[in-house]
Amino acid sequence: MALLLAFYLIFSTVIPASALEDSPATAALVIKADVLYWEEGELVVKEFSGHEERLKVTPETKIEGVVGGRLKTGDKIVAQITDDRKALSIKLQVPDGR
Repeated sequence: MALLLAFYLIFSTVIPASALEDSPATAALVIKADVLYWEEGELVVKEFSGHEERLKVTPETKIEGVVGGRLKTGDKIVAQITDDRKALSIKLQVPDGR
């Protein structure tokens, strides 16, 4: 009986840990960028650091602050993206008008 309990304790801690190793990372990266253009389901942006990125936009991507549908060239955004550059959310940054 003690042997069965030992196996249960070992496998109940080892199996979930190994399953997590192969799972995709859920932490999102945040980038601030200017919109350059749309291209076949991807939003091409230029980060404020100067680096160009292609963000995969899907129907699940939450887009906030856009009136009339799509983002346009020159819009300033803050985006949460995954490691594989899939956009989880995109928020239009509106100038404060000062």
